[in-house]
Amino acid sequence: MASLVPILPFLRPLSLPRPSTIQHFLRFSTTTRCQLPRPPTDTKAAPRPARQTQQYTPSHNEDPNLVASRTASPTYPPPSMKSLPRPKLSRASRRTSQPPKQRPYPTRQPSHHQPAPPKLIPEPVAPLPPAECAPNLAYFVTRTRNNELPVYHDSKRGGNMKLTLVRKIDGEVEVLRDQLRARLHLKKEDCIVNPITRQVVMKGHWKPEVANFLRERQF
Repeated sequence: MASLVPILPFLRPLSLPRPSTIQHFLRFSTTTRCQLPRPPTDTKAAPRPARQTQQYTPSHNEDPNLVASRTASPTYPPPSMKSLPRPKLSRASRRTSQPPKQRPYPTRQPSHHQPAPPKLIPEPVAPLPPAECAPNLAYFVTRTRNNELPVYHDSKRGGNMKLTLVRKIDGEVEVLRDQLRARLHLKKEDCIVNPITRQVVMKGHWKPEVANFLRERQF
């Protein structure tokens, strides 16, 4: 029997809910019998008291721009500061509708000398007497597999030092070196022989001149 005592308060009948709770749930109902009667409302609302405009007194620590925006008149900005209405026709279309102006410019002449285009077929060279041509010389220059003269351009020191090489020389290389030095008017140190590769090395780009020199001697 003692164990049933704590359960008795839960078995007692509950009291009716409060009217405010029922009104909260019935205010969404659309039926007439479920709606609660509303108190009559006065159609004439009491006039609101007019606001009292207070004069704004700026402080010394406020931003002057913020103070000016608060104290600005209702008619600000004036009509002179308002932007113009957007035109119906854009400026770009007006520019394209007008014909462009023809401005005659003088023809500019090239200020520097234009180099002649390279020729793929070399010009014919008049050969020398047979005594001064191959194979009557102390040296011989062999052509490549493509039947080209072994004269090449080279550059060193980042392209600042330009060289011309003559390869595939048989016989006395010093004789060819001396003849090329006299033909091109080079200094002694500008035209030398590489003793390891047996090549004539000249300072500067002299490929057309060296090729004509070898063709004259029937190489």
